[in-house]
Amino acid sequence: MYQDLLCRHLRSALGALCIVALGGCDVAKFTADSTAGLFTRAAPAFESYWDYDLAGEAVPATIVQFEGILRVIPDNESILAQLSQAYVAYAYGWVEADVEALEFEGDYEEADVQRGRARMMYLRAVDLTRHWVRLHNGDVDNAVKASVEDLEGWLQNAFVEEADAEMLLWHGYAWGSYINAAKDDMEAIADLAYAKAFVARSIELNPDYYNAAGYVFMGVATASEMAADMDEAKVYFEKALARTERRALQTQVNMARYYAVKTGNRELFDTLLTEVMDAHDPLPEARLANVMARERAALYIANADQLF
Repeated sequence: MYQDLLCRHLRSALGALCIVALGGCDVAKFTADSTAGLFTRAAPAFESYWDYDLAGEAVPATIVQFEGILRVIPDNESILAQLSQAYVAYAYGWVEADVEALEFEGDYEEADVQRGRARMMYLRAVDLTRHWVRLHNGDVDNAVKASVEDLEGWLQNAFVEEADAEMLLWHGYAWGSYINAAKDDMEAIADLAYAKAFVARSIELNPDYYNAAGYVFMGVATASEMAADMDEAKVYFEKALARTERRALQTQVNMARYYAVKTGNRELFDTLLTEVMDAHDPLPEARLANVMARERAALYIANADQLF
């Protein structure tokens, strides 16, 4: 179905190009804009896909395509959104999954290589989303150089629309994910509060965006801090569970890995991951994310004794 839609759209686009070219328009830009619109419309089909391995094989090619399109239309927000999310999804869902599996196997040298790949992908997503935010407010580069308190005040004044929650979430999410993958970089770790500020403002504008992903991020980030407030982290995870009616399984997986493990609560760990493995198809529009969650849950269950 997706391929048929793509072919029909491309045929229509090519036909339109013949007309536009006669008018002296930028054909490459027109084609890129048209393709960007197609990918935006088709994105839900990918998110509801069911095969983890096939999706993982497809994402790298999609990323390369998006990078090529972005070269032609660097300020297109649809492509910035899709490309940054693709980097984050692939780095977390496949590359970091390999990192954890390698570490469980004791192959720390290869794990470090793969973690380096994940860091580069997250860093690229940070750059993309920073540009995305910059298109809406050019003061962002100065804002992130100020104190965290000043940044929080700036975010309150600069972004007031519910629609702003999307770009703020992905900028903070990409930034925080990079920090989580660069735990040996103290300078990067010091920026975690800044990443959290973007996500916190996203939550204020739309707490339900992307299946309450903001709350999940805040739970992981809070639990990962040096002087972690685990009670606060638990509240974030519980809010995500409540807002999604426990149907977005990434919440349970991350709560098990970052809250239950760090508090030594094996019973909660087992309960959360069993819930994930027993779930059938609780949220079809987020099927791929839930399949991804099951893959990670299975990995943690198989290696639970190493985590506790």
